[in-house]
Amino acid sequence: MNVDILKNDSIDKYHAIGQEKFYKSLLCGAISGLTKIKNGDFKGISPEIEFLSCSDKFLFLYRRESDVKYLELSRIYRRAAHKIYRLMLKKGMTKRNDKFLNLA
Repeated sequence: MNVDILKNDSIDKYHAIGQEKFYKSLLCGAISGLTKIKNGDFKGISPEIEFLSCSDKFLFLYRRESDVKYLELSRIYRRAAHKIYRLMLKKGMTKRNDKFLNLA
């Protein structure tokens, strides 16, 4: 996804609904993607990898523009990515990935 489109859409939604509801909306979207993956209807990048990519883009924007809202969005996307990864790992839908925190 283009950085400018991602930036505009995410920031508008983040300011409109708040931090926790934004996080929960990310999780809901990812969980609907997981059901499509289970059914075999999903085409594209896995949700946890997509969220990590978005997190990296917002971290890049934060470093370039020094705006704290980009850092907050980066944290939210990374938090959602780890949550979805743990869920997928628990259900056996993915293998261990070194990009994520793996305990034990």
